[in-house]
Amino acid sequence: MSEFQLTHVALVGARMDAFSPQGFKTRSELNMKRVFPDTAGLKLSDMDTAQFREHFDQALPLWVHNIVTDREFPGRSKLAMCLRRFEGELRDHRENEVIASVLSSGFRNRPLDPLALPESMPLRQRCAMLMYIDVWQEAYRRMTRELCALLEEQAEVLDQWIATAEPEIDHAIAS
Repeated sequence: MSEFQLTHVALVGARMDAFSPQGFKTRSELNMKRVFPDTAGLKLSDMDTAQFREHFDQALPLWVHNIVTDREFPGRSKLAMCLRRFEGELRDHRENEVIASVLSSGFRNRPLDPLALPESMPLRQRCAMLMYIDVWQEAYRRMTRELCALLEEQAEVLDQWIATAEPEIDHAIAS
């Protein structure tokens, strides 16, 4: 996971609320675990593009976590390319106000989605975030667009993975 540490912090740690239905509150609780997205009783392969995209947008943190932690995740090598680019953007721009805030929140398991800032955030902080959102927004949108397309291509294989994979990751496989 160290290869994608910043990605995991930004897209999982800063969005831990996505894992609360499964009972997880911190990134450390996710160690060596697969977390299966709720597909509302539908198979991914039966979803049209709009349904798949909606599901993907809601379950992005779970998909990213599984891709990063499960070496046997279907199509992982192809999917990792998208995450590698995103990780590079995070590393290259970690001084950016938005990226620094997301990483800080993620390390603390506090929610922060720069594309949906909470109304409770002080106006000064919101303005600072909005001033520097472009780097995050471009990298995030590119990564989600590419990742969603690749996952949708593999919908049948992912249905099989969801049906057969165990929640615990075998330590021998992870090494």
